[in-house]
Amino acid sequence: MVQYFVIYVDDEPALLEVGKTFLERSGALTIETALSAREALDLLGERTCDAVIADYQMPGMDGIELLKEVRQRFGDIPFILFTGRGREEVVVEAFNCGADGYIQKGGDPSSQFAELEHRVVQAVERRRTVRALRDSEERYRALFEGANDPIFIFEEDRFADCNHKALETFQCTREFLIGKTPWELSSPVQPDGLPAFESAAGKMQAAYAGQPQFFEWRIAAPSGKRYDVEMSVSRLDVKGPRQLQAIVRDVTDRKQTQAALIAANRKMHLLSGITRHDILNQLTVLQGYLEFARDRTTDPVLLGYLDLQQQALGFINRQIVFTQDYQDLGARAPEYQDLRECVTRAAEGLGFRGLTLVTEADGFEIYADPMLEKAFYNLFENAVRYAGPTPTVGVQCRRQGRCLTVFVEDNGSGIPAGEKEKIFLRGFGKNTGLGLFLVREILSTTGIAIRETGEPGGGARFEILVPEGGWRSRGSGAAPGV
Repeated sequence: MVQYFVIYVDDEPALLEVGKTFLERSGALTIETALSAREALDLLGERTCDAVIADYQMPGMDGIELLKEVRQRFGDIPFILFTGRGREEVVVEAFNCGADGYIQKGGDPSSQFAELEHRVVQAVERRRTVRALRDSEERYRALFEGANDPIFIFEEDRFADCNHKALETFQCTREFLIGKTPWELSSPVQPDGLPAFESAAGKMQAAYAGQPQFFEWRIAAPSGKRYDVEMSVSRLDVKGPRQLQAIVRDVTDRKQTQAALIAANRKMHLLSGITRHDILNQLTVLQGYLEFARDRTTDPVLLGYLDLQQQALGFINRQIVFTQDYQDLGARAPEYQDLRECVTRAAEGLGFRGLTLVTEADGFEIYADPMLEKAFYNLFENAVRYAGPTPTVGVQCRRQGRCLTVFVEDNGSGIPAGEKEKIFLRGFGKNTGLGLFLVREILSTTGIAIRETGEPGGGARFEILVPEGGWRSRGSGAAPGV
């Protein structure tokens, strides 16, 4: 049972002994007795006390004087006046000085001390509740004011409070803000395409219904400046009027940077496309002139030079095609893609070319760049080129903890031990040296890794390592691995 430590003060030793016995009977209280107010004050200075019970009429210092001293030196310790004096002016003075209760002596001891115990426990619990609430409010206020993001409090549909960061960010005063509605300080049309009033009212209604809201918003500050923000709104369960808390993150600079990057990327794509088109045109012209030269000579030396030029043209053409693929990398947002469908389309794009594809990848989706199909295409093309006249490629998946590993294996001669990392480097290899480099680049866009772990002479074996959060079971919509 919970015990409270109580100092019981009275100048009658016999009454102290009886009172201590009755008050400790239930086990809820531990009583320390004192024969004078001075002795009680000494005890209070020596150890923590939960409450004080004191007689009124005592020599040297009466109960009211003791109460005043306790309040001055020890704060809000619960104080119960237990006395035989029942004058109204004593009761009034006791409560005016901060007493938590008043009980008059007399009557049945058992009932009287039971009531006294109840008053003590009640006062102590009330004090603890008040302190806990005050501490909670102080912690909340410290977090509220110390937050690095603006925070607003709404009562119903109007601003009721905000932290200093909000005033600093949006350059306004608390007096200006309080009492206004959010749509009064918002751009007329919001990112969701709705008028500010309609959009705000709907989101606030949902938040009051217990559905936290996270959305983009445009604020029109009193200074005239416009802000793009991300806003998180949730209900505060408090007594009194309904309240919402809105935590705001200013993303204006990020939005401007994103817009600038998109514009720059669009210009680069345009320039790259025009340049690539012009180069391909000139390669076509050069190819034609090479054919004219070949038709007009039989000199084996010159024909040899023309063959070398033809090879150089082929290499340049492949490099130009690669720039098209690399330009498209990251141009569109990543998305979940059905693994089996992606693998099948990659093989079909290759025209199979004698390739036998064995797929065991049903039921999985991978979050990757839209060029994921191109990554598998390059892996299959690599197998066709090096696996001999009857290339076979197997694709299968295996869950490893909360990650997913996709295995792509062929029946070729494999990769020499010293080249397992080099094959992913740009320019390495007998063909363009770009295929596996592009594969790794495509996968790394969403944190997917690839490595080659096959045995030399036993075929190539690529392991595609998809991290937690980068895959899911098709149709589940659940967290990966569930």
